[in-house]
Amino acid sequence: MAKKKVARVKDKWASKKWYTLIAPEYFGMTELGETPADDPDKTINRTIEVTLSELTGDYSNQNPYKKLVFKVYKVAGDKAYTKFHRFELIREYLNSLTRRRTSKIEDIVDVVTKDGYKVRVKSVTFTNKRCKTSQKRAIRAIMREIVSKRSVETSFVQFMQECVLGKIPAEIYKVAKKIYPLRRVEVKKLEILLEPLAG
Repeated sequence: MAKKKVARVKDKWASKKWYTLIAPEYFGMTELGETPADDPDKTINRTIEVTLSELTGDYSNQNPYKKLVFKVYKVAGDKAYTKFHRFELIREYLNSLTRRRTSKIEDIVDVVTKDGYKVRVKSVTFTNKRCKTSQKRAIRAIMREIVSKRSVETSFVQFMQECVLGKIPAEIYKVAKKIYPLRRVEVKKLEILLEPLAG
């Protein structure tokens, strides 16, 4: 009786190496996690999502609801270096802010920072009660004006940090509350549309 041939299964994991994902310098070059690959080039453009709390170790305020996405752009040794790709608030948090008989005012604007990054910013304001259309229009104009003004005055890193850490929403709140009583202002999403060409 002929012996059956046993097919050898190659262990895919055995040929893979683990690379440590590193946050950008402006986030302290924190270790974000690990990713496996049999070729370092295969890690390029991979993304990793972390909350602001996981990134900073600070679980206070809205940090657990703020999600940042980083993308690998360079590998050196066993380290995969990332850059900022996108920021957004998690849906559950935004849903918790939406209430009946109140107004939700949203704005989307594409801006270019002082150092040439083209960025899309989505901001949202929640009022205490339902406001008039004219008041919504005035608040939306303030949101757009402050976001646009800060973008031309700051570098991308500074602008992104002001959006993520709440400085720009606080500025909008301070000005827009004169139009109508507000409950909360947030930048709900921030994404890079175009990076300046490396000189």
